[in-house]
Amino acid sequence: MTNSLRLGTMALAVLGTVSVAFAQVPSTTPGAPGAPGLNEGAITGQKIQLSPAQKTAIFNAVSKDNSKIVAPGNFRASIGAPVPPSIELYALPPEAVANARAVSSYRYTMVNNQVVLVDPLTMQVVDIIRQ
Repeated sequence: MTNSLRLGTMALAVLGTVSVAFAQVPSTTPGAPGAPGLNEGAITGQKIQLSPAQKTAIFNAVSKDNSKIVAPGNFRASIGAPVPPSIELYALPPEAVANARAVSSYRYTMVNNQVVLVDPLTMQVVDIIRQ
């Protein structure tokens, strides 16, 4: 009986160690808490949190060269909304991501003089930057 109890205790100890080890593996999912490379700005759910200064810098950088952007037809942007594949998305200019590296993987389009940030993997709106 003592051997069974000892083996059972050892098995529980090993299982507990394994589950703790898996619980401490950092996530590499973009936007997940603790994900690398997100030191400026934070992503919560479907929306990215940017400071007013970051939003202004992004808006100004995009506004400088938005002559090539074709305005989407009747698309109404809202955070979390899916973006139709017919809408052309553009890479953010380097000066737009200089102080907000968290947005470097996103694309954008302009809708009603607003910068609409889109996650190209999910094709969902993550933020809308107004002037």
